[in-house]
Amino acid sequence: MGYTYILGRTRFFRRKDRVFLWYTNIYSLYRFGLTKDDKMERIAFIDLGSNSIRFVIYEISDTGSYRLIYQEKNSIRLSENMWGNHKLTEPAMNRALVSLQSYVHMAKALEVNSIKAVATAAVRLAKNGDEFIETVKRETGLDLECISGEEEARLGFLGVINTIGLKDFVIFDLGGASTEITLVRNRQIEQSVSLPIGALTLTGTYQKGDEFTDKEYNKMIKAIRKAIEEQPWLKNTKMPLLGIGGTARNIAKMDQRKLSYPITKLHNYEIPYHRFTELLDEVKSKSLAQRKKINGLSSERADIIIAGMTIVYELFNYINCKTLVVGGSGLREGLFYDYYGQAYLGGNPIIPDILIHSAENVLLGMTRYELIHAKHVCKLADILYDQWKPLHKGDTALHRCLQVSSLLHDIGKRVNYYSHARHGCYMLVNSNLYGITHIEQAFSAFLVMNSHGLRPKEYKNFLYGQLLDDEQKAIGKKLSIILAIAEALDESHEQLITHLESRISPEEVQLIVHYPASRDISIIKGAVERLAKAFKKEYKRQLQIEWSPQ
Repeated sequence: MGYTYILGRTRFFRRKDRVFLWYTNIYSLYRFGLTKDDKMERIAFIDLGSNSIRFVIYEISDTGSYRLIYQEKNSIRLSENMWGNHKLTEPAMNRALVSLQSYVHMAKALEVNSIKAVATAAVRLAKNGDEFIETVKRETGLDLECISGEEEARLGFLGVINTIGLKDFVIFDLGGASTEITLVRNRQIEQSVSLPIGALTLTGTYQKGDEFTDKEYNKMIKAIRKAIEEQPWLKNTKMPLLGIGGTARNIAKMDQRKLSYPITKLHNYEIPYHRFTELLDEVKSKSLAQRKKINGLSSERADIIIAGMTIVYELFNYINCKTLVVGGSGLREGLFYDYYGQAYLGGNPIIPDILIHSAENVLLGMTRYELIHAKHVCKLADILYDQWKPLHKGDTALHRCLQVSSLLHDIGKRVNYYSHARHGCYMLVNSNLYGITHIEQAFSAFLVMNSHGLRPKEYKNFLYGQLLDDEQKAIGKKLSIILAIAEALDESHEQLITHLESRISPEEVQLIVHYPASRDISIIKGAVERLAKAFKKEYKRQLQIEWSPQ
């Protein structure tokens, strides 16, 4: 793990219903029944970049579930004006120290167990980098670790590979002073490099006035191409280009605003080459004052966005790809997964099935009672999906969506039991579910909402449904019936139904439900039989249910 800054243990409390509460006085320890077995870890990570500094706090429960509970970002421009003598300037270092001191204070206030702080290109390349690290230690108590370009690329890879469902692609992490590029095949790093080109340093080096002149811009392009073309292993790979960092996120924001995109999530957002070039042309055509008014573009990044987007443009052309995928996770998430893998996953920081892992991570924050029910509903939905495949003709991707919606079908109850389907739809779309596209996430949310009896008005106003075409909605209605029946088969939350058989004919579907003869299943019978009408509407067949005691 490298260097850590140890703080005091956090105090947490838990009621019998497993709702976690945090209090500050010892009286609450006894009032809410804290036991010695109740453990909660809070760990913080600091990513000190050349342009921005980021601070995150994760909370890890005794079940192994985790969540982000705090994050802060400041634009400190650490590498500003350092390229004449390759030294960090006093104003830049002071800006960094102010942020670091505030982060340490916040960590103490939130009773964080430990802090892992890393610095990247600006400190790595500065002649006075070591002096700055000593100053940070003296002024804040932090052991700031200056990581290599290779380690920066590895951590960025971990942040991406555990949150994006791609196997073969090229990652770029575009910062203020460097760009880390990683070639990934079969979810493993094949090759990586840290290039000394960044949005801040290129702007500072080649732009002498308020705007680029044609001559200055062409000089910058030559420098970018030279750096990229020294990496022949990248040429013409034709793999998707996946961007992390502030420049990539701002590109996504601008594109989403132009399209009035119904989901505000940036992570896993896709931008085709032609839309990217349109954005670049727009940005280049405007003055700094005009760029600051572009919807979706941060005013703090308006002065360096041209350089940043030009790097992306040259990568697009050199790799010869058609799509930019934007990753909302990067180095700081990589730091977390590196730690989590070592501490909780037996030393492996790469999660094998990120979709199911992320869905179960959401579930692990629920009660054990809810978790068991959700997993059983998912098991029953799997059985029905396989047995009724000749009817719905869904593929593997749709099956995965059904699994996610089955696991999270009751998530809306966290907000309010009443209208929990509507709440669940919103939460599912906005949860950290990894390994599926925005459309697939919207489809999964549609299954949850429709399985609970979506009314015509609600269906019409289903915001995320704008991403789904008529064919997707049609099969979504069929799969939502499967989810509804699977949930009804465990209406009593007792997991009594474990074995199902189906016989399909042109006129009807016979569902044989095996159950323990000694148990009362009247509640389950009523719940399932009420869905026969909805089944007929979507599948154009009668649903005949045979209850078979065993």
